Amino acid sequence: MSTKIAVISSLAFRDRLISIAQEVENIQLEFYIYKTPDETPMLMKQIKPCDVLLLSGTLPYLYAKPLLSSWPIPWTYLQQEEFAISTSLLSVLANNNLPLSKISIDVMNIQHVRNIVNDIHYEGPLPFIQEIHIDKPFDHIFRHHKQLWQDKKIGFVITSIHSIYDALTAEGIPAMRMHDSNSSIKRRLEQTKALSKMTKSESAKAVVGVLEFLESIEDYQLVLQRIVATTHASYQKLDDKHFELFTTFGHIQNAFHHNLLESFFNISKHPIKLTFGYGGSILEAQKNARQALKFATPNSVFIMNENKELQGPFPKEPTTLSLQTKDPYVLQMAKETKLSPLNISKIMAFSVSRQSLQFTALNLAEYLQVTRRTTERILKKLVEHGYAKVVGEEMSYQQGRPRAIYELNFSTYH
Repeated sequence: MSTKIAVISSLAFRDRLISIAQEVENIQLEFYIYKTPDETPMLMKQIKPCDVLLLSGTLPYLYAKPLLSSWPIPWTYLQQEEFAISTSLLSVLANNNLPLSKISIDVMNIQHVRNIVNDIHYEGPLPFIQEIHIDKPFDHIFRHHKQLWQDKKIGFVITSIHSIYDALTAEGIPAMRMHDSNSSIKRRLEQTKALSKMTKSESAKAVVGVLEFLESIEDYQLVLQRIVATTHASYQKLDDKHFELFTTFGHIQNAFHHNLLESFFNISKHPIKLTFGYGGSILEAQKNARQALKFATPNSVFIMNENKELQGPFPKEPTTLSLQTKDPYVLQMAKETKLSPLNISKIMAFSVSRQSLQFTALNLAEYLQVTRRTTERILKKLVEHGYAKVVGEEMSYQQGRPRAIYELNFSTYH
């Protein structure tokens, strides 16, 4: 089956891309043509169903950028590279018998030109260089090229903007468009096809969810059916309080992307837990979903991926906790304190998630979802080995001993 690629480009670039695309198997190009690159956002709204979006250059990409974060399909673009600039300069030098100093060029990044002349150890006068900014009208670039030509300071123009090329040639000014090599364009088409296939494969990956009702309730069917519909899942009943869901990564990502999971917790008057497990097989995904349930908090979503990283809580500000670690720093701490690497990783995540550096055993107990007595034993081991310290006391409003205030004494940014 061919990969359908939506291409936003200029009319001039379309014919060249069609010719090169004949060398790439199983792709179908559908073009959306702009007169000027600032039309890109409007064209994006016209794109019909396709597999992947290809923007024909850095300029259309910059205009599209505000929309791309929520774009529902994969996308990529032909980025202006030093190779294209050096090829274009070489073409002018070889075919027009001009020194670099008699060329005017506009580029997305001035540093690219400087890198090129440094690489060839050139020490003479530089070409006239203009940097392109989408927040400035392109007309000033055209006027600058034209003025240099009229003042006889240049003999040729290289431009990255097709509309400027058309305007220059209409004035009789020798010019060429920035030249991307056929091989780089063909490579980008191959990469675009591969990106589409990879994304589809990832979206089809099996995901298993576990829904837990913390109480036996009568209205569970309403919650269950809403979750099943939103995630396009099938399900099976494990017991009176637990249901297992079967869906795909693409459906889960879509639900998160459109904030559809937040409404689940408003349907029921009773607290629920919802976890999802990703894995290379359904069996692995099942294990990850059930393991995530051990750490999940009520009325939030947790995910455990195939790398044993626990992500959540959603929709609140999520953190990522690795349940398996090869970090030698963490392993050394675990060896010294006789605490598990998992507990140390969770304490690191606790520290990063807090606005205050200081905390009590109760604060940590609530985060770890364990008893205060268990937390105090953990803190005692950390203090004994210099990984935590007592920095004060918090007086209780009720009778009883004051609560110790702690600070961690090791790097938590791992």
